[in-house]
Amino acid sequence: MIILDANGICHQCKHAMGHLSWNDKKVGIIFGFLNQMLSLAKILESNKFVFAWDSKESLRAKIFPDYKKSRRKDKTEEEKELDAISYAQFDLLKKEVLPEIGFVNSFYLEGYEADDIIASITSTNTSKTFTIVSSDEDLFQLLSDKVRMYSIRKKQFYTDKNLWKDYGVVPNEWAEVKAIAGCSSDGVPGVPGVGEVTACKFIRRQLSTKHQSYRNIQKHRSLIERNRKLVTLPFKNTPQTKLHLKETLSFMEFQNVCGRYGFQSFLEREKLKQWKEFVFKSS
Repeated sequence: MIILDANGICHQCKHAMGHLSWNDKKVGIIFGFLNQMLSLAKILESNKFVFAWDSKESLRAKIFPDYKKSRRKDKTEEEKELDAISYAQFDLLKKEVLPEIGFVNSFYLEGYEADDIIASITSTNTSKTFTIVSSDEDLFQLLSDKVRMYSIRKKQFYTDKNLWKDYGVVPNEWAEVKAIAGCSSDGVPGVPGVGEVTACKFIRRQLSTKHQSYRNIQKHRSLIERNRKLVTLPFKNTPQTKLHLKETLSFMEFQNVCGRYGFQSFLEREKLKQWKEFVFKSS
């Protein structure tokens, strides 16, 4: 099964084609998202999609009010306008487009992030094999012999073996690496002067007790404890996510969506053949 970090993909589409319009409607994110789905279905040879969405509010902010603070910075009027246009399309995808086509495994939990949903899915469906489509390194802690990641930007897979080769740690140690080193993308500060490489050395017990970084880690135990609550997946009390194993995709409804949003290129002969072969192959 393919698990999409849906917000992450939407944001990529926002920067690539956020201003694309049809009949005075902004449709670029919806178009880009669907196009990525077709590409992924071909690359990963599956049409079994699961969509995980971020909540607009995060329970993590109750533990650390500055969590993702940089993302809430003052924006220009142009940036605010693009956000409004973009998030409206996020909602259309989540609430209308994907359900209309027949995708039933689309999940949103108030207060929780896509990462939490993804972690809940992989931890409670251990008999299944998953490919997580995301560039979020926090998700490295979910890697296993049945869970791998795929980066659209790099066009590369990442596995537990890659994690060991790159950092010398196993997936269940990765959350501790992030707790020590922090997470700049989420605005979570780590131990001063300690990055991921040094944190890995500490975890492997290869960091000298005389090293300043070792002393800093010992001195910031309370910070690490707080960070551990923020970076460990899933977040505390995340509800279990139950997958729907049966779904009926409708090619007719897909065509209706394309007509409504002006996606005529999807319905051209060669592309239409690809949609039928890779996405609607069981329909």
